[in-house]
Amino acid sequence: MSRIPYVDTYIKKIDNKYTLCIAVAKRARELGTYFSAKRNMERVNVVPPLVDIESRDPLEIALNELKEGSLSYIRTDRQ
Repeated sequence: MSRIPYVDTYIKKIDNKYTLCIAVAKRARELGTYFSAKRNMERVNVVPPLVDIESRDPLEIALNELKEGSLSYIRTDRQ
């Protein structure tokens, strides 16, 4: 079982926990697509994991990418 640290450690990288949740969830979905395509030997236009980690858990990889500074986000204004 993987160990995912507390959310408070990531708040320094992203302004609030809601943005953190959305950014990490989107990246985890991308990584899930990547691993699924790799397993089925398909081609997919998704960036592979940006950190060197033994785990294949998309959520854990996305959080590690954020911690390493490889994952970023752009806030858009919607009105």
